[in-house]
Amino acid sequence: MRFLILLLCLQSAALCAAPRVVTSIPPLHELTAAIMKGVGDPALIIKDHASAHHFAFKPSHMISLQQADLVIWVGRQFEAGFNRVPDVLPPSAQQLELMHELGIENDDGHFWYSPELLLRSVEIILAALTKLDSENRAQYKVNAESLIEAIKTWRENKQNQWHSRQPRFITDHEFTAHFEAEMGIKAIATIHDQHDSQGGFKDLNRIESSLRTNPAACLLTLENPASPLAQSLAQKYQLQIVNVLTIAATNSQSPLTLQRLDQLSMALRNCL
Repeated sequence: MRFLILLLCLQSAALCAAPRVVTSIPPLHELTAAIMKGVGDPALIIKDHASAHHFAFKPSHMISLQQADLVIWVGRQFEAGFNRVPDVLPPSAQQLELMHELGIENDDGHFWYSPELLLRSVEIILAALTKLDSENRAQYKVNAESLIEAIKTWRENKQNQWHSRQPRFITDHEFTAHFEAEMGIKAIATIHDQHDSQGGFKDLNRIESSLRTNPAACLLTLENPASPLAQSLAQKYQLQIVNVLTIAATNSQSPLTLQRLDQLSMALRNCL
């Protein structure tokens, strides 16, 4: 039987080959890989620890994009250079710009820190994969349903945990907004509204005024090391600098998507 399956695959590579899916950054890769489990592995353009906001394409990346059946990225203003993607892709390739699909183009781009936006993203990616590869529709659906159930369970548990608990924190740039809205918590201040924005003295005075009125316990960052301004504020106001990405998830066996949510939740526990 195995021989016959192998023979069929050799005779019709298109029937057995997984679609060529390319993702921009690790959170999207992890989400897509979970849905494609058992079918294929998506490619990743921007590796861990590389900044999506300051990324430069290499020739190998361009080749990967030109060979793709589906490309998934956050948004044209989030990943540097991805505004050029539509011009690079072959006409047959599908494009999935998730911030646009989620209707949050002018908001914080870190939607993977929102269980609700993650649930919607799973449905969007599932629909794109099913349209592209109907042969594996059943496997994609099983994987997606399992991930959806896990995200819903996580959200229910954490919403109960954060009920009536208010961590006291600031962020170096706006990456917790969606999580805050969903969990009912609020940052005291944000140094930069966007990752690349440069605040002036007026913004600095606003932040320091907020910290004097509402003292914080910590400063959350995704950068290593934190920016000089973040370090200066942390020292002046005795804030613990917490790098979210260096925190170990509570359950290493859970989907990587949930481990990222765990990292943020654990980081905020330092700010209680």
